[in-house]
Amino acid sequence: MHRAARTDPLGKRLTFLGRAIRDQFAARLAEYGATIPTWAVLSQVHGSPGLSQARLAACIGIEGPTMARHLDRLCLEGLVTRSRDAQDRRVVRISLTPRGEQRWEELKDVRARFDDHLTAGLTEEQIAVLDVAIEAMHHALEEAHEPAHAND
Repeated sequence: MHRAARTDPLGKRLTFLGRAIRDQFAARLAEYGATIPTWAVLSQVHGSPGLSQARLAACIGIEGPTMARHLDRLCLEGLVTRSRDAQDRRVVRISLTPRGEQRWEELKDVRARFDDHLTAGLTEEQIAVLDVAIEAMHHALEEAHEPAHAND
């Protein structure tokens, strides 16, 4: 694993850290026969049963066709179901099957152990400060989508 130097810009350091976290989490999930997209779909649908396929893709941050491929696979594995919305037949709703709920429980534990490992060297206060900093950085990125020359 390549680490950015402490003297490198914060953005670079966070980018390298994010990649390392993603790679190690993917490796942990692979030990259980899962992928990050599987975990992401199961987690999001568990928390929001009946979410539309389009909204699910937006929440996870992937394109519609990619989401469709993931859902095709998860349906074949018996983990999720698709159903048409009763009021708007154009909308496809996603739900976990009982097998999908069971799989989510397994992967939830994998994620919890990974988070525990990731934060083992941090105090509760450091975690709280990190939470605030992450939210502030998300806010800064959202603000960055405003036009650079808004007053022009």
